[in-house]
Amino acid sequence: MNRVFYFSGHRLTVFHWDLKKFHGACSFEPDLEGLNKFKQYLNTSAKLPARLLVDVIEEDFRIEMAPHVYGKDKKAVIDRLLDRYYRPSGLYVYAEVIGRDKTGRRDDKVLIGGITNPRMIDVWKDAIEECQIPLIGIWTLPLISKGLLPLISEKRSAVLLVSQQVNSNLRQTFFRDGKMLSSRQSVINQDEKDISNVGKYAAPEVERTVAFLRNQRLINANEVVHIHILGSEEQIRSLESEFKTDALNDINIHKISDVQSRAGIEGLSGKFSDGLITWLCTKQIALQSHYGEAKEYGQYYYMLASKGLKAASILLALSSLLITESNVSSMIEHERSMELLGEQASEYQQTYKKRFEEYEPVFANARSMNAAVDLADRVAKHSKTSPLDFMIELSGVLSQQGLAVDHIDKIEWKAEQYTGMDGVPDVIKESIDVTIEDPIRHVGIVHGRIAISDKNYRGSVSQVNRIIAALLQHERVENVEAIEMPVEVRSEKVFNDESGLSTKVLTREEEGKFALKVTMKEVENE
Repeated sequence: MNRVFYFSGHRLTVFHWDLKKFHGACSFEPDLEGLNKFKQYLNTSAKLPARLLVDVIEEDFRIEMAPHVYGKDKKAVIDRLLDRYYRPSGLYVYAEVIGRDKTGRRDDKVLIGGITNPRMIDVWKDAIEECQIPLIGIWTLPLISKGLLPLISEKRSAVLLVSQQVNSNLRQTFFRDGKMLSSRQSVINQDEKDISNVGKYAAPEVERTVAFLRNQRLINANEVVHIHILGSEEQIRSLESEFKTDALNDINIHKISDVQSRAGIEGLSGKFSDGLITWLCTKQIALQSHYGEAKEYGQYYYMLASKGLKAASILLALSSLLITESNVSSMIEHERSMELLGEQASEYQQTYKKRFEEYEPVFANARSMNAAVDLADRVAKHSKTSPLDFMIELSGVLSQQGLAVDHIDKIEWKAEQYTGMDGVPDVIKESIDVTIEDPIRHVGIVHGRIAISDKNYRGSVSQVNRIIAALLQHERVENVEAIEMPVEVRSEKVFNDESGLSTKVLTREEEGKFALKVTMKEVENE
């Protein structure tokens, strides 16, 4: 249910809407008794949010020119305009940039407006807040009446919309290209019980309004203004007799009931246009309120937040129930799956006993055969760890260009078996067992000679170090130790080479000799 509090400058009327269906209205007079009855109504009815729609003669609109700026500068310029013309209006001020000047520096055209007597609205607004009714926002009828243009199929440039919301007032609002530029409310002395002669009161007011708009150059001197007048069934004859189309005024008269039918509204009488305008007000978005800032409607946003939290808690509870139900279902399905797997395992065991139990001895012999094959593989692998394998790999390294090995005098070779390869290996030196999986290593001591220079003994040592580096680059060589290195022949001379080996003086016959201990991995399985 939607509620609109419509204040016409005299009394306040409450309209009740359910989408496009009108459910009734009640009015309250602007005196102490009427105000008390209004509070009583608010306290005894549901705390439904409501919109406040104002249509008062004390509302003023004007167009001002302002520099074309952006952001904070634009806000500052508009605030100065509002403060200049509508300082006493408080929160009841409005501003909108509606276009730009086509000449000069192309300043902005700003529509500003305000209610010059805000106290007349504050009385009702204070009552609404006192009774803790969430107020969605405050809208003004002239701006909302723009929503009538599509209903009367008017898309032309200069349009004057004339409507009557209460018996004593006539509202005239001018639009150009769908944007409101001016609005005026006139007082007419129409008989409250007989509204059929409205034409004779409305025609002079409309004539004055059109003259004012032309004087203000809102309508060009030779421009046709399209005047649309809304009236009830009993007012149509009077309006048609008083308003005639001429060269500059295009008259269009509409029955209120026809416009309501185009909108799809149900249950609303067609005497005045107030009900139609309040229906348009129900379609307004809260954040687009004409008067007041968002903080003025904190109670409404608090209510929305409360509803949001309540909805979230309900969704959380439903989600928890769904998750719980899903977990229970999953547990039941899991238990049933376990039962089915147990049944299938039992069937497989029975099938196995029937078809394969007699082959168990064969399977046992097969395991022995596999063990024998593994043993033969290990023997074949370890048997490849021979002096021939070591010498072939060693000669491939020492024959490289640049190492300059003159002669290999002797190679001492043996095999060692390692019982552990992580950390410090446990070496079995006494014997080699080729039937176990523990890896075997080549261990060889290579004795050889290189050419030495009479003047560059340290270069000779460097040459041996290059031989060591070449051996270490081989993928199967794990370690190389220098046992004997060539040195210069000078008495009492001892020095350390790059490999860290401390070398003593040798005789001329021992010049160029070196000895290296090489540890090499066995051949990998192919």
